[in-house]
Amino acid sequence: MFAYSQLHGKATPEEQAFQYPGDELIDANYDNGYSSTYAINIDAPAYAVWRYLKQLGANKTGSFSSEFLERTFARLSFFNSYEIQEEYQQPDSMVAGDISAFDFHGMSMEWTDVVPGKYLVSWIDTKMPPSAPGSYAFRFPGMTHFAAAWCFYLIPLEGERCRLINHWRIGYEPGNLFTKTINWINIELVGGCMTNMQCAYFKRVAEFRKKQQHTGKFMRGMLGGKFFNTGTPAGKWDGTPLFDDTYTQWFQYGRMAPAVEGIRPPVTDDPEWPPTAPGTPWADVVDKDYFTDWEEPEFSWDEQIRQKMERSYLPGWGKKKAN
Repeated sequence: MFAYSQLHGKATPEEQAFQYPGDELIDANYDNGYSSTYAINIDAPAYAVWRYLKQLGANKTGSFSSEFLERTFARLSFFNSYEIQEEYQQPDSMVAGDISAFDFHGMSMEWTDVVPGKYLVSWIDTKMPPSAPGSYAFRFPGMTHFAAAWCFYLIPLEGERCRLINHWRIGYEPGNLFTKTINWINIELVGGCMTNMQCAYFKRVAEFRKKQQHTGKFMRGMLGGKFFNTGTPAGKWDGTPLFDDTYTQWFQYGRMAPAVEGIRPPVTDDPEWPPTAPGTPWADVVDKDYFTDWEEPEFSWDEQIRQKMERSYLPGWGKKKAN
C-alpha cells in the first residue's frame, strides 16, 4: 500500500504545490490545510472524461475505484457502472448544493463548483454541514472538526488528450499527533491507493479499455442464456459487438422505441382505473371521487419537509383548487 500510494501516481512537484480552486474552502476555516494530489494522462478529450466525472456518486454510477474494497472495508454503497447514462448528462443532473453521496445513510459531501469540461469540486466541513436532511459532515475519532475538499481538474493536452488532476485538501481540529496520523493513513495511505485506482479506472474507461466485471459476465451468461446455448436471444443486441462491449444497460435508451410497442403503446393515462362497476373487487370500498379533478402535484421540497416534520399528508393532495 505504501509503494502504490506514495511511489506511484503522484502529481508532479509543481502540481502538488499549486493552489487549486476549492482549496480556499479549507483554508477559510483551518490553518493546517494539507493537500494530496495525484494525476494521470488520458488519451481522450477533456470533455469525454468530464462526462464520467458528472456521474460520480453512490446514487449514480459509483466511485470508479474498487467497488469491492469500497463496500467490504469502507462499508460504502458503491456499485460501478462504466456506461454514459442519459439521466446523468442533463443540465440539472449535477448542480452546486447536490449531495456527493458516499452511501445512502448520510455520509456525504456537497458538490460546490461544477464547471463543465474543466473542474469539479466537492466539499464537506463539520463547521458548515450540508443542508440536505439526512446528510451529515463526517469526521474521524478524536476530531472535533474535519473538512475535506475532493476535486477533479482537467487540463486539455495537444492531440485530443488530457491530464486529470485528482486532488484532496483537508483541515482538522485539534491538530495533534493522533489526528495527524489518522489523516495521513486516511488521505495518503488508504486514500492514495483509492485515488490511484480511480485515476486508472477513469483512464481505462475513457480510452475504451475497461473490461467487464466478472460478476456481470457470469450473470449475463447464466440468466441470459449464453452458457446454455438456448438459441433464444435474451437481448436486442445479442450476437453483436455492441452487446458484448456494453457492460451495463443504458437505462433510458428504450424511450426511443419501447419494446412494448410491439404489442401496444405505453399507457400514460387510464380514465377507467380503478374499476368501480358492480362485481369488481373494490366496488364496495373504492373512493370514486379520489381522481376527480386530480392531477399529479408538482414536486416541492418544502412539502416534503412539512410531511416529515408533521407526519401528515395534505387533504385532497393533487386536487385542482377551485378558482
